[in-house]
Amino acid sequence: MSEFQSTLWTVIRGAGKGDEAALRDFVLKYRPPVLAYLARRGFRAEAEDLAQEVFLRVFQDRVLLKADPSLGRFRSLLLSVTRHVLGHHVERELAKKRVPPPPVPEPSTDEDFDREWVAHLIEVALARLAKEHPNYHEALRASLEGGTPADYNHVARGKKKLAEYLKDQVRDYSASRAELDEELRFLSRFFPNP
Repeated sequence: MSEFQSTLWTVIRGAGKGDEAALRDFVLKYRPPVLAYLARRGFRAEAEDLAQEVFLRVFQDRVLLKADPSLGRFRSLLLSVTRHVLGHHVERELAKKRVPPPPVPEPSTDEDFDREWVAHLIEVALARLAKEHPNYHEALRASLEGGTPADYNHVARGKKKLAEYLKDQVRDYSASRAELDEELRFLSRFFPNP
């Protein structure tokens, strides 16, 4: 078995077939970026309910069984479902108020969701760093907050470990080495240059 055969696509397929462990893994992986995206779009109070509706739609409409890695990034499909749910929510709210629709806000882009995705990847990687190498995590935190880290070697090692953990996460949802390399190139534009 190659390092890419046990990917997030395996989880997506399993969740689509109703496998309980796969469903749980799927929601754990995708729920935080969906919530963050909804909150940033101005729906902080309704984000939990809307995210639940997104996942119900994904599961009930059998979106996961129709997903195909050759058609592009899965998160783009999830973003499409999220936009659809959000549009229906706004329509329902306006109908309740019986007011004319507001001016159409500037549509969000896939890049908005990609930023939420990257933020989630970083959050997970930082949590792993804090658990496995608390001294590196603390040195990075002190460095980012403008303080003086106790050990600059810990900062360098922490950055290296963090990059490794991020790559591990991307590998988890990549189906091949080529897809991993392409996704890393794509996501690198969201990281500041050192």
